[in-house]
Amino acid sequence: MTLKTNLRIATGLLCLSASFQSWAQAPTVLNIYPSTQKIPENVLRFYIQFSQPMQEMGILQHVHLTDSEGHNLSGVFYENQYELWNNNRTKVTLIVDPGRVKTGLEAHEQMGRAFVAGQTYHLTVDNQLLNFAGEKLEKPYTKEFVGVTEDITAPRIQNWRISEPQHGTTEALYIDFKEPLDHISAQTLIKVLHHNHEVNGAVTLSQDESVWQFTPSEPWQADGTYELIVNAQLEDIASNSLDLAFEHPHKEGIRIIKDQRLPIHVR
Repeated sequence: MTLKTNLRIATGLLCLSASFQSWAQAPTVLNIYPSTQKIPENVLRFYIQFSQPMQEMGILQHVHLTDSEGHNLSGVFYENQYELWNNNRTKVTLIVDPGRVKTGLEAHEQMGRAFVAGQTYHLTVDNQLLNFAGEKLEKPYTKEFVGVTEDITAPRIQNWRISEPQHGTTEALYIDFKEPLDHISAQTLIKVLHHNHEVNGAVTLSQDESVWQFTPSEPWQADGTYELIVNAQLEDIASNSLDLAFEHPHKEGIRIIKDQRLPIHVR
């Protein structure tokens, strides 16, 4: 059931309209990205995925980071003026303070990296967050992960393994990245083209965002004119992109590489 409410101010200067949906179940946290339990010590972003649209309530008040001994770790996440929710308010982005991620900056020199290789951490979302019907999360959610050595290398597209789908079918096309990539980046910055036109289909990720799967809406044709176009801004989970390793900026206006085109072999 959906309940709609409208608020109008007599002056006509303000009109607010909102829709509230009554859900059969309480909201839950579906996942915290990156999904992998091995997080590089220079990770820049975490994403919390909810099952329902959530209210903006000061997300950092409801996210708790602790070390292996249960000590709270403060000053890790950047306190942005605006919370970074997606359009339907089911996913929020947490930014690790960039000053503690990138070497040579004052915060890094004074406090060091937020995460240390070999140490275990717990990132917990408490159950006090509310959906738009005023319902709390069903239960807290905790992601346990281990810090690993920093990743300062751009994704190696030459190492990717690309499958060969069967023509006349809608068999999925797979890319094995050989490493986890940023899940939003992987879902949006890789396209399949046929005669330079984008092919419609569904993208899913698996194996901790290290495998990309594309299922076309229409069967593959056997004319050998398919290709992948990979945006040079495609990032791994440490924010290294194809055109720029996070720790090694290049001169302004100069890109190391352009968007990449890779052939797709349809058998």
